[in-house]
Amino acid sequence: MKKLLFLSLLTLSLFSCESEDSIEQPVPAKVLGEWETYKVEKQELHLEGFSGVQAIHSIKWYDQTSQFSTESTLEFNEDSTFKNFYANVTTGEGTWNIIDDQSFNFTFNNTLSNWSDLENSYTVNFYCDNTMSIQYRITPPAGNHDFQNSDWYIIQYYRIPGTLQCHDSIDYKVN
Repeated sequence: MKKLLFLSLLTLSLFSCESEDSIEQPVPAKVLGEWETYKVEKQELHLEGFSGVQAIHSIKWYDQTSQFSTESTLEFNEDSTFKNFYANVTTGEGTWNIIDDQSFNFTFNNTLSNWSDLENSYTVNFYCDNTMSIQYRITPPAGNHDFQNSDWYIIQYYRIPGTLQCHDSIDYKVN
């Protein structure tokens, strides 16, 4: 009887240990932490030439990366908030949420850092664990051209500070 009671208690304790170990902890969102800008690409109006007196334009991607691009950072926190910084000065803040394992969405709480008049929220896309981008619409350039009603974009590429971005996984618009 003592052996049966001992075996029962031993089996019960093994199952309780096993069930505690098998409880899955939530996987942290890959957007968490600090991210620095390393490349910026923007669509601009490009003059192709002239046909008589008529200017012929096209939309072309240009590299707009500044020598100070790494001064612009985003910090995503576990409490679903984020901050936008330039040279360690807060320029905006808001909230973020998960779309799926590879995409996240964020929205600014204030008008201090309104990246675009055409976007209310922004989508973050990942290429690997330390590289992501944010593409958003911008206002078309002024002037009389055939692309006034087209969507114009800017893409900001981010990496975790101190790491190298995974270039092989990214199809940049400008090389």
